[in-house]
Amino acid sequence: MKKVIMVLSLILLFITPIFSQQDQLSFLDETQVGNFIQPFATSLSEGLNSGSFYSASIPSLLGFSISFRGMYIMVPTDQLTFTPTLPSGYNADKPTATIWGDQGAVYSGPYGYITYPTGLNQTSIPFAMPQITGSFMGTELMIRFLPKITVSNNDVNYFGIGLRHSISQYIPLIPVDVAVGVLYNKLNYGSIISGNTFAINGEVSKSFGLLTAYGGLQYETSNFNLSYTLKGDPNSGDPALRQSRDISASVSGKDNFRFLVGGSVKLGFLVINADYDLASQPLFSGGLSFEF
Repeated sequence: MKKVIMVLSLILLFITPIFSQQDQLSFLDETQVGNFIQPFATSLSEGLNSGSFYSASIPSLLGFSISFRGMYIMVPTDQLTFTPTLPSGYNADKPTATIWGDQGAVYSGPYGYITYPTGLNQTSIPFAMPQITGSFMGTELMIRFLPKITVSNNDVNYFGIGLRHSISQYIPLIPVDVAVGVLYNKLNYGSIISGNTFAINGEVSKSFGLLTAYGGLQYETSNFNLSYTLKGDPNSGDPALRQSRDISASVSGKDNFRFLVGGSVKLGFLVINADYDLASQPLFSGGLSFEF
């Protein structure tokens, strides 16, 4: 599964040269890889599910925009380590690193040593992507995508689609704009990782001349399937890690609800926005949009 985590850096902007070191996942079996990789799945899901709106106002006739969305994801301390499940006779007296953590732990017991991989020592993850929207009669269609890119002989494919609809257009004299939205993303990295995310939200905003204040509540889910080869170590204290074999596992991000609040300023056809999202991994989101 070499360089699989580099998929983060392929959502338009360079993020970090992740996984340029050893192939961490190949030292874990299906019972441990979920705990190790879950913070990455959460980061990926939260990045893909962010930045879908900066106002609940949707044009009542026609509208079109091109945006560049950026996010800065912050990984909390409790997602940098996990306590593994060890064979009988071993004591998990200390935690080991997740993919975003630092030092992997070594445990001794009656069958020898069990060594866990180091993490990437990252507590903040930049993320970015392009976005195109078109609206008609209070309904907006959003598209996000990347052309097929090849990394380490693996094709990376990403596509996202969203739909938003104005609710305030049905409520006369309502003092704020209200909308609802759904967002679906699908990403593949060769045959190694494939997954999708889904989000549904409620949005509200209020304009004050050139300025707009907005907020929202969002529910989201994600699931990623992993396929890689375990590098067996005949000297491992864990019998499950002694022989090489193919591994298939599934992991979901630790993302359920998020609350966000932000603001935007419109300067002609240019809109600049920023918001703070309170989620499993808190993040700042912002963007540069050209509205026509």
